[in-house]
Amino acid sequence: MTYLEKFINKVEEQIDKLLTPYHKESELLETIPGVNKAASATIIADMGVDMSVFKSAKYLASWAGVSSGNYESAGKKNK
Repeated sequence: MTYLEKFINKVEEQIDKLLTPYHKESELLETIPGVNKAASATIIADMGVDMSVFKSAKYLASWAGVSSGNYESAGKKNK
């Protein structure tokens, strides 16, 4: 157990070190309800901080998998 705790601490230190250039962005993300330090690190790792790669907020939401779905089959719309 001690070994795992030390290993986890080393990994967390490495993550903190790598997030240093993105401190401002991380703090801003953490102002979102439900987003903690670990979540902000994951968001930055997945999406980056350059939002110009997404044409719009809708494209970002779609890429992240949080846009509403289009549930249509054989011309019938399902809710």
